[in-house]
Amino acid sequence: MKRKWLAIIYLLAAKQVNGQTKIVLKLDDIGAAANTTKAAAVMDYLVERQVKFTLGVIADRLDSTALNVLGKYIGATNAKGEPLLEIWHHGLDHTNTNPPGKSQEFRGTSYDFQKRHFDGADQRVLKYLGVQMHAFGSPYNAIDSTTLKVVSENPAYNVVMFAGGKFPAPGKLTRLNNRVDMENGTGNTNYAFFVSNYAKSSYKGSNMILQGHPPMWTPEQFGEFKKILDFLISEKCVFVLPGELVQK
Repeated sequence: MKRKWLAIIYLLAAKQVNGQTKIVLKLDDIGAAANTTKAAAVMDYLVERQVKFTLGVIADRLDSTALNVLGKYIGATNAKGEPLLEIWHHGLDHTNTNPPGKSQEFRGTSYDFQKRHFDGADQRVLKYLGVQMHAFGSPYNAIDSTTLKVVSENPAYNVVMFAGGKFPAPGKLTRLNNRVDMENGTGNTNYAFFVSNYAKSSYKGSNMILQGHPPMWTPEQFGEFKKILDFLISEKCVFVLPGELVQK
């Protein structure tokens, strides 16, 4: 009888967790060079709050001091021993002046260009941070079918964020497209704007991807982000990493 009740309690708990909205904090445009990063205050706060988060690293903005700066976050865990941080691929240089016609890094450029940039960034992050990335989010969220082909050719990658549904995804790439904006314009974090978007979202009970640009935030915008976190916690949302949402 005791085992039966324990099984029922376990199933109810699992059902409750599965019904909670899962939040991915997609934090973009991260660099670490000359022993500093512009996003340190945000990272420190998230680790202090034991909130899982992700950093989109622009590989050319790393140097030999990058691990000194980001190592403590890469190694951070919660009370369960789970990693608090996932580093993801956000391009080699995040440019939008590439041939032909001033194309973005991963949209409109050739296969050879995208392959060189993708693999170059992957290896640079591995060199400077010792991290093999598994998720990709394109600079400017600009992506095409060539990009998905390039990503799928690297067996280490299983997630693409904000890829849309326009292009087929070869291989076993999980698309995370459930975007709910917390910035009213790039870098302009706004609590009221987010709460309105959250209330209208059809993704509650599933997953939501919240994009932010911490290197751009003023103290006031960082304050808005803190309010957003408090709101999500009050809603019983669960913060997860992209790898936890990979389709099996």
